[in-house]
Amino acid sequence: MKFQPLISGSSGNCQYIETKETKILVDAGMTGKKIQELLEEIQVDPRDLDGILVTHEHYDHTSAVGVLARRYGIKVFANENTWMAMEKTVKTIPSGQRQVFTTGEDFHIKDLSIQTIPTFHDCVHGTSFILEDGKTKVSMLTDTGWVSTTMMEKMKGADLYYIEANHDEEMLRTGPYSFALKQRIASNRGHLSNHHAADVLSKILEKKKEHVILAHMSTDNNDPLLAVRTFREDLALHNIHEGLHFTMEVAKKTRPSDPFLGKEDQ
Repeated sequence: MKFQPLISGSSGNCQYIETKETKILVDAGMTGKKIQELLEEIQVDPRDLDGILVTHEHYDHTSAVGVLARRYGIKVFANENTWMAMEKTVKTIPSGQRQVFTTGEDFHIKDLSIQTIPTFHDCVHGTSFILEDGKTKVSMLTDTGWVSTTMMEKMKGADLYYIEANHDEEMLRTGPYSFALKQRIASNRGHLSNHHAADVLSKILEKKKEHVILAHMSTDNNDPLLAVRTFREDLALHNIHEGLHFTMEVAKKTRPSDPFLGKEDQ
């Protein structure tokens, strides 16, 4: 499996996943033209995409979904509540391309197994995805303010963890946002802080040289170097050490990150 973040952050989110038989996007939160350019940069023809998986209806995850679906005939996968909530953003999509899944249940696209787990976010019915192709497992978790034991149990055993590191708690507290917005971000229906996400990883990493990608990082309330240092220090307190037990990088905000390749593709 190949996993490659194309953009990641408050201004837009889109990830590309490829297996031997399947090519998909998770979210499409940028202009259709920009996502087409990013796909061209990694030498992917959007006409070859088998689907777009949608985590939730917020604009930074769905702004190009409708454009891409209509232009290239791509199927779009979302739960029923998300479909209703994003109607104004995605507009009309041919009925044959509208695919509905039930969050909490699994489904397949060709050789790609997709496990869906509910998230805790200020949207109608957020979903995160766990992807497997029989050899590689990728656990994704962004746009959630809380992580349950059940969620962590399902995420365990991955080769790659794509996890939200949205904000540093002190930077958020002293930053320029309104009090109401700060409360929303820090709530259990907001976003994961560096410390919170590191705590999640401390409970699910198995010291098997898993790879971690820190994602959905705020420009105003976080800093990549600070985030990496926080994760490194917090995990070391649990005797989990970068380099020895896991590797880590930060997803780029506006251009493709380096691809993660599963064992069979390395």
